[in-house]
Amino acid sequence: MKKHLLYTTLTVIAAISSTCLALAQTAGGPNPVITEIMYNSPESGNDSLEFVEVYNPGLNAIGMDGFFFASGFSFTFPSDFVLGAGEYVIIAGDSVIFEAAFGVEALQWDGATTQLSNNGEGISLRHPSLGLIDTVGYDDIAPWPTSANGQGYSLVLCDPSTDNNVGTNWSVSQNNTGVIVNSVAVYADPAQAAVCSTVGIADDNVITTLLYPNPTEGEFRMQYAATEKAGAFDVFNSAGQLVYSQVIPAGSTSIIVDSKLQSGLYLIRFMAGDKTEQHRLIIQ
Repeated sequence: MKKHLLYTTLTVIAAISSTCLALAQTAGGPNPVITEIMYNSPESGNDSLEFVEVYNPGLNAIGMDGFFFASGFSFTFPSDFVLGAGEYVIIAGDSVIFEAAFGVEALQWDGATTQLSNNGEGISLRHPSLGLIDTVGYDDIAPWPTSANGQGYSLVLCDPSTDNNVGTNWSVSQNNTGVIVNSVAVYADPAQAAVCSTVGIADDNVITTLLYPNPTEGEFRMQYAATEKAGAFDVFNSAGQLVYSQVIPAGSTSIIVDSKLQSGLYLIRFMAGDKTEQHRLIIQ
């Protein structure tokens, strides 16, 4: 009985110590950041080179015990995994194929190789005690770089200190890996600083907007440059049905929406005068 109690006590202490390590190393400094996403590599059919990169921007190592991905794909970090200061870690759909292609070690997510949506979705890193650590709602439409969708490029966060839910803070990688898939060169920066140039909105007929948080659990905000003319803010569900609409007064710069919409993927259409911009919104 004493041995069992001692073992149980030590197990509890170890679990508490592990949680405290994560708490101490993240609460006192920057959290891990999602900095690269290859969501549609140029293979035909099964995208075996899909991966997500996580970076530790802090000055201290982070014990990753308990950290997990629950949206986008499923993965829990090994209990003994430590992400060093300034280091990167890759979670891939097929770690064997990934390592053979890029010569970089990778952890492997659970389930099917291909899990990241080619149409955009939310990816969230969480911790049982700390809650939401980081989340990215990437997309395949502007202002997100569209050439990351099947054209051989990964999405890279040019500056890890910027908001990674803003599409214009991301670029497509400029680093030619030397990997060729279906006659397409693969550009990516796995486990290293991004080689990129910030990509802005190329279409002059677009309004520069910021939609956040995305993913959201309900309420969200859109910020935009003041418009001379009144406009409209429309929300469509995945079936293309209009489920929410709001008039945008001329001269306004932001709106807050608490639409009470159910969980799912929605298309946001923002119009002002002859200019239009679209975003995908994920409600969890």
